[in-house]
Amino acid sequence: MLKRGAKVFRGSRTFVKANRGARHLAVDVRCTRWSFGLGLVDCAARSGRQHTYLTYTTGCLHNRHYWGSSLVLWLTQRFGPMATQARKRPLDGPLAAEDEEQKRLKLADESEKIRREINTAGMKQDARKALELFDEALERDLLLNQKSLQTILHLISGGEAWLSALDSPDKLAAVRKLCARDKDLYKYMKTKNIEMNEFMYTGLARIAVLMGHPEGAYRIANDCRAKSELPTSNPKNKPRLRTYTPALLGFCRADNVKMAMEVEGVMNRLELALTPPEYKAMLSAATRTKNESYGSYILECMLREVTKIEEDLAVIVEEYFNSRHLMLEEGEAGKYKVERTKINADGVCSVSGKTLDKLDLKHGELMTLAEKIQGMALKRETKGEAFMSFVGYVKRNGPFDIIIDGANVGFFGQSKQGIFTFSQVEAMLKKCKERWPESRPLVMLHSRRVNQFVREGRKNADAVDRMKRSKQLVTTPPGSNDDWYWLYAAVLAGEKGLVVTNDEMRDHIFQTLESRSFQTWKAAHQVRFQVYDNNVDLVEPGKYTTAIQRKGQDWWFPITKEKVVRARHEKKVVEVTNPGMLKTVEAERPWVCCTYEDLD
Repeated sequence: MLKRGAKVFRGSRTFVKANRGARHLAVDVRCTRWSFGLGLVDCAARSGRQHTYLTYTTGCLHNRHYWGSSLVLWLTQRFGPMATQARKRPLDGPLAAEDEEQKRLKLADESEKIRREINTAGMKQDARKALELFDEALERDLLLNQKSLQTILHLISGGEAWLSALDSPDKLAAVRKLCARDKDLYKYMKTKNIEMNEFMYTGLARIAVLMGHPEGAYRIANDCRAKSELPTSNPKNKPRLRTYTPALLGFCRADNVKMAMEVEGVMNRLELALTPPEYKAMLSAATRTKNESYGSYILECMLREVTKIEEDLAVIVEEYFNSRHLMLEEGEAGKYKVERTKINADGVCSVSGKTLDKLDLKHGELMTLAEKIQGMALKRETKGEAFMSFVGYVKRNGPFDIIIDGANVGFFGQSKQGIFTFSQVEAMLKKCKERWPESRPLVMLHSRRVNQFVREGRKNADAVDRMKRSKQLVTTPPGSNDDWYWLYAAVLAGEKGLVVTNDEMRDHIFQTLESRSFQTWKAAHQVRFQVYDNNVDLVEPGKYTTAIQRKGQDWWFPITKEKVVRARHEKKVVEVTNPGMLKTVEAERPWVCCTYEDLD
């Protein structure tokens, strides 16, 4: 502690030395009106509730300066004669607490900044930048959260295009160098008690496959499933298709058919619907291993779950059927003839001359699908009571044979202006009555559209009133999604029901129903349309269904150019951009035709 009257020297700067025991300050001052300098320690500091104030005397001036405690603390640490040692030794009392709080806030700000930078690296798919930021966080002891760590894990496991690394040795070697950092990430999560979520398990499973260990990927996916079954587990952490896909693809690439079948069985029990990439990998493994029974099982699964196939899967299908005779047991002398073909408007194959079927669901399957739609609507709709009221209305007054998606019709051709045209809905209703005079049409519209139309004039109100009285119009309440309403009514209409809409049913609502049965219903019951100056053209379902079909031992596989978007970097490719193109697209669609020939 500096005592009163002691002379001190610190260059030409003022310094303040804290007396930690008594919480006093002594200051060396040479005071003018403008500056502090050298002088004689002639004062002591006292600590008040609001300020720390210093009273000092010089040869010509007596003055009092008020300093905030934070400023005094800063001066003490910056200019004190033992400033270096003071910075190393922790402070005691209120000043120490304030200092620790400032450090904590600074670290929190820096941690938040580095987390934002990691998220930016994730959006740019920059794995190396993300790892640099992770190393910086380790060095500076900054706290990363679950989102930041799952972003880094996703990037080092190959990101959205992780599968492409398996087909390129150079790319695989580069990715494996990044994958080697997974141990550092896992250690950090354990140290900081950061919980693993499903996305993290998926990243680790992908890393295991990229490193050549599909068994590890399978074990990781099972760990995710076991954790999700705990009573305290978050429902969002249930394993998804992507969680088990790495293990399945890894075993298929290793030609381990037995383990691939085991993984596929687990996925089936978890109701994880496979997609074309999984079927492609499994059928490739069956072809390479000449496993005819496994190949037949996969084809049966595709027949139930897949409608169209992409070109890369079509090539694998051709390879399988061309080599199938080599897989057959002795005594089976048959062989498949594999060709590309086209199907005419009547459903006749140009190669085999056989006619394809128009597929549809049976009555029991339709009712099951309607119940599934009702259950999902009640789970997702904020106004479940309104939907149940509609269910009762349809059952009392239905069935309605023609369901018109009023919003889709009213906005047709108006997308650029964003204008809803009610006259197009009226024209569609009139056209449906002319085309199917014995049927009962029903227009589904959101109440907002109807109210807007009614406010435009008395005649409009009268038109809406007539449609409601004749039970040709039902409005959905505010806050409801009208897609659930018209979809439920259309399925409940049964085998003769039709839905008039150009909606391709690809958004999140219809993805929950993504299955072969739903796609079969859609192909058999959807009527597309065009409207120009209130003149309506209808495009009805064809005489056959564009889907994988089998007749006896013969197979047909339709090939689609549509690109199923599985990652953000992929662009969606749509075959039909205009309903009028549908017949042309179907007439030109290539098919894989596999006809069985008995060589005896």
